[in-house]
Amino acid sequence: MAKIDKQIIIQTAATLANKDGLDKVTLKELAQLLDIRPPSLYNHIQGLGQLRTSLMLYGWTQLGNAVAMSKVGKSGDDAVRAMCYTYREYATANPGVFEAMMWYNQSASQEASQVSEELIKLIGLILSSYNLNKDEEIHASRMFRSFLQGFCSITNNNGFADPVLITGSFDFSVEILIKGLGEIKKARRNL
Repeated sequence: MAKIDKQIIIQTAATLANKDGLDKVTLKELAQLLDIRPPSLYNHIQGLGQLRTSLMLYGWTQLGNAVAMSKVGKSGDDAVRAMCYTYREYATANPGVFEAMMWYNQSASQEASQVSEELIKLIGLILSSYNLNKDEEIHASRMFRSFLQGFCSITNNNGFADPVLITGSFDFSVEILIKGLGEIKKARRNL
């Protein structure tokens, strides 16, 4: 039996959630996968609630790192596209973890606030080339988060009737959102 630590538990739970769904992640199932007895998990986590919070933090951290890497060397429209496509790729490749990520507001902790604030700051940095004022930056950040979370949740739950058109719909939506930001930027230059 390999040495078990919290990170191994979270990674194993993430694999299980992505394979079978978040609702299938139980301490009993997790312990079986780790080849330990369920009570041994309590040496590292306080229970299923803390495990789900840890999965949420794990997901937001991974996504934030992926988005940060995707924007390297890019700005403006290219950085926004990179953010959107990286977000979608992560969410659809990690459906169980992404589901856990949607419950970030249920964890009122400093760590949860910090992880979400880091991603919001990153989105703000990506949007900075559009010359938005502070309120508009908040609105645009919320717009992209709403679009990305909603689109990815619907995709992961097979909510679109024609899967052939999903990528086309995503491409179309991203370009419409970018065009809207471009119009704001153009209007600012003409003032």
